[in-house]
Amino acid sequence: MYELLWFIGGALTYQILARMLRIAQLYLFFQEIHVHALLMLEAISEDLETAKELKFSLAKECNLQEKEVELINLADEEAIKLWQQSVVIKVQQYVPNAFKPAIQYDTWNGLKRYLKDIKKR
Repeated sequence: MYELLWFIGGALTYQILARMLRIAQLYLFFQEIHVHALLMLEAISEDLETAKELKFSLAKECNLQEKEVELINLADEEAIKLWQQSVVIKVQQYVPNAFKPAIQYDTWNGLKRYLKDIKKR
């Protein structure tokens, strides 16, 4: 009779430990994918900044008035800021509920600080 209890206890312990390991592996996998997605978004943001600067220099070369060039530059800066805010909101929105506690930022600057901390590790 005791053997049956030990067997059932061992089987239950195995199931619990196996499930805990799967959850831990899934969380680590999510963290890895999350960081790489954020790195791609950061690279896109840097590319947008480069394109904005190129557009600014080309607008100056086209003999546009200084006010027009500045207006174009301000509009591009605002568009990039809005895109960055949108990215953070969408990441928070579309992450599954089980992983929402892993999202440790709520602004673009917070996202960049989070990536900087991850890169230090």
